[in-house]
Amino acid sequence: MNKILFKFILVLAAFGIFCSGSAGAQDRPNSMIAAPEIMPPRPNAGQYKVEAVELVVTINGQKAEVLLRQTVFNPGSQPIELDFMVPLPLEGAVSGLNLLAGGKELVGEVYSRDEAFRIYQDIVRTLRDPALLEYADRGLFRARVFPVEPNKSTTLELSMSYLLPKDNGRVDFVFPLAGPLTAGQAVPRQEVAITVKGKGLSGFYSPIPGFEIDQTPDGARAELKVASEKVTPSVRLHFLEESGPMGGLIISHKPDPKEDGFFLFLADPVSPVDPEKGKIPKTVIFVLDRSGSMEGEKFRQAQAALKFVLERLEPEDSFNLVDFQSSVDIFKPELVVMNASNRKEATSYVDRLRAGGGTNIGAAMTKALGQVPSGRPTYVVLLTDGEPTDGITSESQLTNHIETENSQRSANIFCFGVGYNVNARLLDQIAGAASGFATFVAPEESIEDKVGSFFSKLTSPVMIKPELTVNLEVNRQIPAKLPDIFQGSQTLAVGRYPKGGAAVFTLKSREGDHDLVFNYRTVLANTPTEGGDFVARLWAQRRVGQLIEEIDQAKAKGATSAANEILDELVNLAKQYGILTPYTSFLALEDQSFSQESEIVERTRANLRGLDSVVGDSANKQRELKSDYLQAPMAIAPGANPIMESEAFAVDHKLAASPMAQLSPPRNLADKTFFIKDGQLVDGSINEIDPKNLQTIVRFSDEYFKLAEKIGQGNMVWLSQAEPTIFNFGGVNYLIADAK
Repeated sequence: MNKILFKFILVLAAFGIFCSGSAGAQDRPNSMIAAPEIMPPRPNAGQYKVEAVELVVTINGQKAEVLLRQTVFNPGSQPIELDFMVPLPLEGAVSGLNLLAGGKELVGEVYSRDEAFRIYQDIVRTLRDPALLEYADRGLFRARVFPVEPNKSTTLELSMSYLLPKDNGRVDFVFPLAGPLTAGQAVPRQEVAITVKGKGLSGFYSPIPGFEIDQTPDGARAELKVASEKVTPSVRLHFLEESGPMGGLIISHKPDPKEDGFFLFLADPVSPVDPEKGKIPKTVIFVLDRSGSMEGEKFRQAQAALKFVLERLEPEDSFNLVDFQSSVDIFKPELVVMNASNRKEATSYVDRLRAGGGTNIGAAMTKALGQVPSGRPTYVVLLTDGEPTDGITSESQLTNHIETENSQRSANIFCFGVGYNVNARLLDQIAGAASGFATFVAPEESIEDKVGSFFSKLTSPVMIKPELTVNLEVNRQIPAKLPDIFQGSQTLAVGRYPKGGAAVFTLKSREGDHDLVFNYRTVLANTPTEGGDFVARLWAQRRVGQLIEEIDQAKAKGATSAANEILDELVNLAKQYGILTPYTSFLALEDQSFSQESEIVERTRANLRGLDSVVGDSANKQRELKSDYLQAPMAIAPGANPIMESEAFAVDHKLAASPMAQLSPPRNLADKTFFIKDGQLVDGSINEIDPKNLQTIVRFSDEYFKLAEKIGQGNMVWLSQAEPTIFNFGGVNYLIADAK
């Protein structure tokens, strides 16, 4: 027997290995493509390990140079033969393919998408593992690697180059990363590094959480480092190669020809947008609560935060300081220009302030808004730790009063609530009505850090009260009104459109006596785009925040029950996109049937009573989460929300009593979101399952592969799950299940 070579065949796909020791392996044949001379028992999952996955990319213009590196360890006593299979990018002709294993060059083959589909289909039939089918929508590079020596690691390096697609100046880099098994396997080290070279580039955007992008004068560098998590399915980076002083990145997606599509617009100022005018001077008015409850460390931090702002105002800026308790004081009767003398005097003024007395927010804001000049951007920053106790104390009256005072001035108002005694809804309403936002500082957090992080983004405004219009019909844009655009910060909007085609996005603002106008030409998609579902999910996420805000506003005005259409939309978005809020997270419970539509709506309505809480940890976090939804730069993973794990935030008593980890998180598969229900994966868009109208397809049958071709390669992920899966396609509900 010592002369017999034992060969184990594993499948690797883009940073991953397909292991025959996974669930159901005992029922699979012991061969794939070509059989070894003698077949030993198939290895268990513990007989190999993916130690590291790395992707190193250099992009110059439209050309991408890619190095895919993975390290595989064989802890067994026999050598392993690898059938190395890597899905290729969808766009661009791949060239220069070269595979090194342990420093030795190996020969591989390239298959077209059709050929690759047949290969994957044969493997799926043979191994009876549906996971492989998920990767059948691309071309394929394939090579044999032997041996991976016992108790040793082998590093595989695949290099390639290809031309990236370009659309109206937008360049898209998309590279398949996850393989059939690593999509569900922990990898100790996963690193992605992308270097983009070129002058005048802008609009860098990636929908992948944790992807850090650092723009430089000669391009950009993007990095992603993940450990002990599922391998990212694919790496995506979009940017503009051709842009003027204001880059405008546009991405669209239309999953269903009968439904509205989705667009993402990103404005990215890369240089002074109006060189003749230069920097736009701004006005900052700081409103500081110095009531008795602020005394101590809180007030010292607030003073430090105020001095931080003073140090960073530009010479052309104007400012003033309003401090209040029961009464209101002001640094200067009128706005003053920032210079060395005024900065020194203002700093001394702040140092002399002492806390004591009540809280008269209304009078303080009246004094501050009375200082707002016309014709220049003005930012009012309110910092308080309590509810109003003097002057106007009614929440609704105070909100209306400040809105009225600001109606002719149009200052942007930003609120910082310190501690748990602030009226979170009040601050949220004040800021939201004035194109600002509310931030809440927990007792253990630094006020100075929060204010400093905020103000660092308000350095140099380049477009004031910009307007975004499109020559085609668009609707439900979020935000409806764009905030001011600042140098070094990107501004993002998402929306819907009924019909795609050639489109012109126009970004315009009024600067003094002339209009500042930028036009961006693109084509809004009329058919599904590969990987574009993140645009739809981002819109849905922001829409959820918008709906929660509408409900919160209604409650502030005394309308205790939310309108049915708002509740219905909130529930439908949670189901369709897996955006679980503290009010709809019960949908992830396996015993919650989608067919109980009226019960779901009523339970959501009951949970929304949590918004009645306006003071305390839960009140702060609910408004903070809503703001996170509204301002999200990218779509979060379905069901993922660390804030929801806090008992103080779990408004549903059942969630408060049981850890979030016991819930089954939703699963994003192509353009659908699925929930675990009674051991089955169920399409969130299905409200009721009628067994009489449910077409059952046996996994690996001829009908199974015919359906795979019918639904299209981009949707094969619906067929690749281990659990029985129910989904709707073309008006028909299908159940994919193993033979009984």
